[in-house]
Amino acid sequence: MNAPVQPAQRPQCSIIVPTWRRASVLKSTLSVIENQSYENIEVLVVCDGDDPETLSLSQSFCMKRPLRWVFHAENRGLPSARNTGAREAAGEIILFLDDDVLPDPELVEAHVSHHLAAGLEHRVAVGSLTLEQRLTPLNSFVDICMEEAWKQSMERWAKCLSAQGIDSVGDDVQAILWFGLNSSIRRDVFLSSGGYNEAFRASDEEIELGMRLHLAGVEHVFEPRILLTHLNSKSPANYFRRCWRASGALDPYRVIELMQCNAQTRRIASRDHGYLFQRIAARTASSLSRPLLAFARLLEIAANRTRSRSLFSVWARTAHAAEYWEGAKRSGYTRDRIGIAAKASRNALMMHSICEPRTATESTYYISPARFRQFIKRFGEAGYRTATSAEWMERDFSSQSVLLTFDDAYDDLYSELLPVVIDRGYTPLIFVVVGQIGGSNTWDRARGLRSRNLLSANQIKEMQRYGVEFGSHTLTHPDLIRLGHQELIRELRDSKDRLENLLGVEVKAFAYPYGAVDRRVRSYVAEAGYKLAFTTAAGPNRWNDPLCQNRAEVNDLMNLIDFSSVISTGWTVRQNIGDRLRMLEQHLPGSTLRASMRLMRTIARALRPVPR
Repeated sequence: MNAPVQPAQRPQCSIIVPTWRRASVLKSTLSVIENQSYENIEVLVVCDGDDPETLSLSQSFCMKRPLRWVFHAENRGLPSARNTGAREAAGEIILFLDDDVLPDPELVEAHVSHHLAAGLEHRVAVGSLTLEQRLTPLNSFVDICMEEAWKQSMERWAKCLSAQGIDSVGDDVQAILWFGLNSSIRRDVFLSSGGYNEAFRASDEEIELGMRLHLAGVEHVFEPRILLTHLNSKSPANYFRRCWRASGALDPYRVIELMQCNAQTRRIASRDHGYLFQRIAARTASSLSRPLLAFARLLEIAANRTRSRSLFSVWARTAHAAEYWEGAKRSGYTRDRIGIAAKASRNALMMHSICEPRTATESTYYISPARFRQFIKRFGEAGYRTATSAEWMERDFSSQSVLLTFDDAYDDLYSELLPVVIDRGYTPLIFVVVGQIGGSNTWDRARGLRSRNLLSANQIKEMQRYGVEFGSHTLTHPDLIRLGHQELIRELRDSKDRLENLLGVEVKAFAYPYGAVDRRVRSYVAEAGYKLAFTTAAGPNRWNDPLCQNRAEVNDLMNLIDFSSVISTGWTVRQNIGDRLRMLEQHLPGSTLRASMRLMRTIARALRPVPR
């Protein structure tokens, strides 16, 4: 555990407030910032361009806290103003606010407490939601519905960002990660990341940086209390229309120029990737974006006149799709260029031991030699080949390649897997419990599995000569979520170093024991230097987190039909159907239809046979 931080050691926090031509609201915001309970703060106002009223305010406004003013000669946009503030800040921690907010007196204290709890040597980005307070009344029914929908989205985000374990990582979380208003970070971490991309002047600079920080191994920490009020005077409908179009224009740039193929930009490739109904919907919206924009305007008029929530729902989906694809078409990037840049879907299989199971529990982990040979025969007959970890990380990846992985490094892999490697030229990836090389599976006793021998150092080196790759599975196979700072560093870094010394090559791949991962553990894996990490969650890998890759488990209970399904789709037949229904549910236009689809999926899960 880290030693408690004494008050004298508490770091300075620089509050950065960008502004431009809003001197009156800025004055109110600065007056409220004065009331922060945290003592060691400075306030840095960055005025983004010519602004006589703010210049006059800077000469007359006084506060007890240290206050500095920086003026841009010309308007350069919010991302540039924030970057300037970070460069000029004196504090070890920087906190970004806007000029039209009312912070709770405990806001800075809450942010700094999260940094201290994590330890200032660990990189974290702290974020929290805001309370929207209207300065002007909403004039239309669509605006009222949009504001309600926004509040509901905020509630879903709070639930998603507060999730624990593997639910705290993955596509749903990545799609909403942001770093902007009401976010704090160590100043040196922000500057080393490159800060905000100033090309994102119109929109999306916050989610782009949030994703970039996440992929670099910075842990996103969520403060659940709402300690900031945002004074809003914008029309929600007009605001989101601009954001939707800006996202459509920026996503091709992110994918092609920045190579940011992730959950936030996946929509731009939906014309050529995904299920058939997704591709049809995207191609239709892209081809007919202008007629759809006109149709959306009619729907908006009808919704405002009738106050129909069903019409509002159809309008929102139609306008979102039309604005996005109109922005994409105006970006200047062709569909062919986007298609070339888009990564293909890739599938990975996970096995453990190739031996005859003796119990029902062992059947869920092990696969018999006879069934393994049957699966390998089907694998080859279907035209598939194994991929290396280097090929897996490349943009160009053959749809006929599959990554074959084995966890724990049981010694039967030497007798059962190595002959297949030599005969067929396969390149499996084995994850080794490095502290138990030549030992036994001590961690499996609690799960009712018998004691088994693991690969020795000499066996590992011989298999490496035939093209077998090895990755780390920690030193002792613990549940990483339960470990503290020093224990995590030891399990992740020491296992990597020791395995590299044994193999004589860099170890880039890692597998989470028990599939146990959360945002904190993931950040430590990134900091340890791994480039690729695997969970135990099934499914294909398309534009998802390189440190949270999916694998379909193959064991003695699997049949040939499901095996054929997982090597081609990443899912078993049942999982494949469930995922298609879930995606169809998300694309249905009305809340009633979506609720009906959810009910059907719930009934299907209830009727599913109980596993042995």
